[in-house]
Amino acid sequence: MPQNKIVIRDASPEITTFSVPFNRFAPFGYRNFVAVGNRATAIRLHDGHILLLNPVPLEPTIQATLTALGGVHFIACDLGHHLYVKDYLSVWPGAKTIGVPGLDRKRKDIKWDFVCGDWSKGGPEHEFGFAQHVETVVFEGFITYCVAWYHKPTKTLIQSDLMMNLPCTEQYSPPSSSQGLLSRAFAKHANPRSIWFKRLIYYVACVDYSLIRRDAKRVAEWDIERIIPCHGAVVDVGGKEAWASTYEWFLEGNPEPSVVSRVKVPFMRLMRWVFLM
Repeated sequence: MPQNKIVIRDASPEITTFSVPFNRFAPFGYRNFVAVGNRATAIRLHDGHILLLNPVPLEPTIQATLTALGGVHFIACDLGHHLYVKDYLSVWPGAKTIGVPGLDRKRKDIKWDFVCGDWSKGGPEHEFGFAQHVETVVFEGFITYCVAWYHKPTKTLIQSDLMMNLPCTEQYSPPSSSQGLLSRAFAKHANPRSIWFKRLIYYVACVDYSLIRRDAKRVAEWDIERIIPCHGAVVDVGGKEAWASTYEWFLEGNPEPSVVSRVKVPFMRLMRWVFLM
């Protein structure tokens, strides 16, 4: 029988990951659909405070680990990874919350201390004083307003859905590719080497081509060694190449959006509105 598990590990002395089982794209309430796993990441900032990105369910082992680290001081998430924020705030009510555009309307039950905007205007790292070690880019053209978080000392990019690297090998035993037909098919294609995944981002996740191109180029300038995704295995080496492969069509494509990209903008804005409901 397959076994699901919570895996807590230190990617570096400053970064701890919390990997858990998670099934996505579940229609009509059917939960066991596509196994993609999920992962939260805690960063120890220069002042000892903990920044938690994309929180997962607050299991006792996760709470104990975070408590041992000194608690949670900042919680950040996007439109696709906000479900468990309130659970963490119930344990650490003083934590500052960092969201993305629209999340303050979608989750009115939470007081958002900072909503990310255009990277050129300054991000949460400037607002809260940890720009010394962290840099961010919010992908305004991505359907869920994903944020790329770059931890400078470890050359680590942390992000939610901007790049997947399936199959999941930490959260499932055997891996997610053995969790059913659809999980196997998705695990085969949702990774930086797959042209199918490039198409998924280009045709499905892209709301605005020009904005994604701008932000993908900004991330490509970082000296990335490791990439920690929410879904799939951590890319411990070759992170810069993995990013360049995933966003090749934006980084090397035409500076102007294609006719298809322009035509689908109204539909994609509608899909984003659905996310905001």
